Amino acid sequence: MRIVYVTQRLPFGTGETFVVPEVEALLAAGHELLIVPRLSHEPVVHDNVDALLSRTRRLPGRGAVLAAVAAALARTPRRTIGAFWRLRRTRPRRRAYSNAVATAQGLWLARVARGWGADHIHAHWAHLTATLAMGASASSGIPWSFTAHRYDVLLNNLLSEKLRSARFGRFIAREMLETARPMLTPDARERAVVVHMGVSLPPAPTEGVPSRARPILLCPARLVPIKGHGYLLDAAARLAARGIGFELWLAGDGPERDAVERRIGELGLGGRVRMLDTVPHAELLAMYRERQVDCVVLPSLHEGLSVALVEAMAYGVPVVATAVGGVPELLERDAGLLVPPRDVDALEDALARVLGSMTLRAELARAGRRRVEAEFDVAAIAGELARRFDGTGARETVS
Repeated sequence: MRIVYVTQRLPFGTGETFVVPEVEALLAAGHELLIVPRLSHEPVVHDNVDALLSRTRRLPGRGAVLAAVAAALARTPRRTIGAFWRLRRTRPRRRAYSNAVATAQGLWLARVARGWGADHIHAHWAHLTATLAMGASASSGIPWSFTAHRYDVLLNNLLSEKLRSARFGRFIAREMLETARPMLTPDARERAVVVHMGVSLPPAPTEGVPSRARPILLCPARLVPIKGHGYLLDAAARLAARGIGFELWLAGDGPERDAVERRIGELGLGGRVRMLDTVPHAELLAMYRERQVDCVVLPSLHEGLSVALVEAMAYGVPVVATAVGGVPELLERDAGLLVPPRDVDALEDALARVLGSMTLRAELARAGRRRVEAEFDVAAIAGELARRFDGTGARETVS
């Protein structure tokens, strides 16, 4: 198949690394992809997107988009007006302008997709990228679909309208789909499916776990309030006060960096915590592969379905995480330790258990790897998506 992938920024900027394995798996399966980021003004920062750059088409400026709208009106006036008419239920009303701009960009994409010979258009995120793809489909007649993550579900930007017009809407976890359920009309629910995000499976790790006097905890997350670093630092201070040996590495950067550094100093954790800044993706995976990390911890207050956790589990790294979003679904069958968000006591206890028992770390490593093999292998997920793109995939709907 020839598939257009509409992203928010990928391959530019710092986000959406979780889309890369999916794109690579579709390419490896013999499909052709054209990547169209909605925003492309940021530099390329990922270390694993070289293969995507040659397949990327940037959106043009306003003049070219307006020309595409005029051409579409002249060629297929009914379809073009219909693309904008679909936006009439936009709420809140202030969102109408953004949706109209995205739809106009979609009319430009329609011409590109037809010229490229696209069989399907898929958008990551159910917000404006999906609006853009919906407009492209309405103008071109090429079927489309979208992936909904978390914040975009909560925004509910024409979710029912998008599902009704799409071949399917993919929700990355049952929790996200259940969040959307009250927002959807019955006919829209029929096109809602659950298909996880996946990772490339590395070779199975060797049995056993490293023995270190100070095991390494790693938190791979941007330094933003929603990731809960403050609770993790408080738990780390308590562990240190108990005389438990460990080091905590923080892999990420962000607007909370100064606040995090101050908190480290206030808690006297300077000798325990290392700030790694943004770690290139290949380096992060190498840390897992070379068994430099004994446990990955993610104390998020909100989360979709964390691919960062899936990656660690694939390499046999035990994980401790908060029970938010799709994380409980990921850690089913004792694949990791779950704690309530904002609960420093529970987080401290879970980390103390992991740090204090090589046996528990080995058990979690095996269970996590099995969980990823069973439901998060990106090669299998890409195959399922491809079947859904061409209309032959089985339908799992909201009950």
